[in-house]
Amino acid sequence: MTLKLVKLEPKYRRHLNDMMSQWYATGEKIIPYAIRRLDYRDFDNYLANLDVREETEELVPDSTFFCLDTEQDIFVGAVNIRHRLNDRLLLDGGHIGDGVLPSQRHRGVATRMIALALEECKKLGIDRVLMVCDKDNIGSARSIRRNGGVLENEIEVDGVVEQRYWIDLGRQTHYDFFQNRECEYFPCHQGADPETFSCLFCYCPLYCLGDKCGGAFRYTESGIKDCSACLRPHRRENYNAICGKMREVLELVRRK
Repeated sequence: MTLKLVKLEPKYRRHLNDMMSQWYATGEKIIPYAIRRLDYRDFDNYLANLDVREETEELVPDSTFFCLDTEQDIFVGAVNIRHRLNDRLLLDGGHIGDGVLPSQRHRGVATRMIALALEECKKLGIDRVLMVCDKDNIGSARSIRRNGGVLENEIEVDGVVEQRYWIDLGRQTHYDFFQNRECEYFPCHQGADPETFSCLFCYCPLYCLGDKCGGAFRYTESGIKDCSACLRPHRRENYNAICGKMREVLELVRRK
């Protein structure tokens, strides 16, 4: 799956029509609001007025992007980025509104789409990004957390409990996570979440430490160390712990 955010252009008219007609057919409320605010069937008007350029009492300047799956050549979702927050958005709207076409969910689209939207936020000079989701929307909350979202609080709006997450773009790191989705074995551990699986340590550098590695290994009847159930080196949060044990690896090499 290869995704990218694109601005709407005449060449994407078919993509828009297909996505919106499918979405409306489900009867589900379409999110973000920006892509349902106007009638998509009046394409010229839709294209000309999709982005809000001047602030009003209700709206702030924004940018709307559609998520293109280049392999399927279809739109699979959309994001709306508000350039700044008014009082209403600060409470329960946030900087980014995002939605995935129902038929394209549970494939990791939301997590990747948010990551791409955060890159656009950086271009706009937004250093701290607020994202809000319903507490009951477990999938949305998971996608936000996977992109560095830290829960600030929960609020109730019109009887619905919403969670407010902040993402500090100034503190995001990239050296501690890498994926090779083109690898025919990705993800190479059964049951691993492909959205959080890191390929940075393809072969675990701590394997040679035997039972001192700290991972979830087992020894087979023939005495072979089996690490198939261990995800320790493939989780971003364990990067520093893995590096911290490299001194033991070097010492073992020195003694050999």
